Amino acid sequence: MQDEGAALGAPAAGPATMPIRLRTDLPGCSIPYVPYMVPVTWRRSQLSTLVNKVLATAATGEAPAPVPFDFIVNGELLRTSLEECLAQHASSTETTLELEYIRSTLPPAFRGAARQDDWVASIDAACGGTLLTASYDGIVRVYTTDNLKAEPVAYLPAYGDQVSLTCAKWLTPRGDAVATGSMDGTVVIWRCPEVFDAKSVPVSAAVQLRHHGSPVSSLDVMAKGERVSLASAGWDGTVALWDVPHDARFPTQAAASSGLKKRRGTQGALSASTEAMEAPHAPTMVLHHVPASLGVSAARALGTAPTPGTNARTMAAFGHHDECIWSAAWDGSVKCWDVPAGGALRAHKTSDKVPLCLDPVRGAGVASLHELVTGHMDHSLALYDFRDAVKNTALVMAHAHAAPVSAVRTHPTSAHLLASGAYDGRIQVWDLRSPKKALFALAQPQSTSRDGASSRTKVLGLDWTPEGHHLVAGGEDCRVSVYEAQDPP
Repeated sequence: MQDEGAALGAPAAGPATMPIRLRTDLPGCSIPYVPYMVPVTWRRSQLSTLVNKVLATAATGEAPAPVPFDFIVNGELLRTSLEECLAQHASSTETTLELEYIRSTLPPAFRGAARQDDWVASIDAACGGTLLTASYDGIVRVYTTDNLKAEPVAYLPAYGDQVSLTCAKWLTPRGDAVATGSMDGTVVIWRCPEVFDAKSVPVSAAVQLRHHGSPVSSLDVMAKGERVSLASAGWDGTVALWDVPHDARFPTQAAASSGLKKRRGTQGALSASTEAMEAPHAPTMVLHHVPASLGVSAARALGTAPTPGTNARTMAAFGHHDECIWSAAWDGSVKCWDVPAGGALRAHKTSDKVPLCLDPVRGAGVASLHELVTGHMDHSLALYDFRDAVKNTALVMAHAHAAPVSAVRTHPTSAHLLASGAYDGRIQVWDLRSPKKALFALAQPQSTSRDGASSRTKVLGLDWTPEGHHLVAGGEDCRVSVYEAQDPP
């Protein structure tokens, strides 16, 4: 027998509905935390429209401009309909689903790339408008962000014999001095002019910082007013803290012009002599992350250098201002050192993962005193939270890449975003509120080997510009690639 409602021409039933609750930590964007009945067919765009309508209704004055939102369910960004999401988690439409909404983030768009003659070992974008790179050919190069096709300013630090550089850092945002670390364990401060000129680069070696007896693996800088602190970490299991002298960064005019016998070096780079270099400085503090297998006292008795311990390769970064130093080593340990307390060990955590890179979580441009992100040999990322007493990681993002994670950089103004690069050649952007899957992988131009075949290339250096408007990457492809952030529609 025909259904009575259908015979009378009644409209067909609409899609099923389900209750949801919506919450957020975004200031000024909260809506009443009550159940909303919505169709199970709704996706991100309809939910975003709902939130904006509720916000507009609650506004006392002019309605705010619509904001695109993303939604997190059970630690994952919603990329399907609510119905499909329920099916994936074996949930019922009768259960109230809780969603957290956040501002949408668009993938940075590839803007351009500059090529150089050897692998890019590290990148520093902290000096506005310029990109500083260290290369395995021993040359430091400075690119202009707005004109990547222009020939970079390049100079060869005069270490004597040409030595591969592992890292380079601007000492101040003004770009008046650079610190470099090398494979021979030497850290050197180099004076730079205020305005770079490709025809004349009056760069002079100011100070040698000698401590590490093996390659320098990382450098980090913390500037507070006129005071500049430098942290260097090496393959010897130690972290050295240095106070950079004021006169090493701001030479007198006479010192800047005397004894600088510039000569053309490798591949046209300008090289500076070290005749005016001051005597080597000693570190103000040495932190032994991995104890030497042959201790300092025993080594002195034998007249030899301390022997690095097992898996001693260490990397380090400053935490909140210069109140602490983070360090991690290949032995799987992660430590936080209290600088004002003379380098006392504040906290210590361990894991079975081999870290290759680290960076403290940042927000409003300030590195955290509590949270640290690391990238590992087993292709994973991890978040450490030192506010709890748990001795291992707070969050593990397994299989983040298809190869070892060689670079990680947290966003300078957002405490939730970070970028990672790996030996698989991929660069990905993550939101720590949805750690199960990357927000997106950045599109890269096709890279080819000399014989024309496509090849994957290791990402070795990664950095955000100070405002987070650009992400810069480099590595085995001998290229400095720039990605520009996009504003949501």
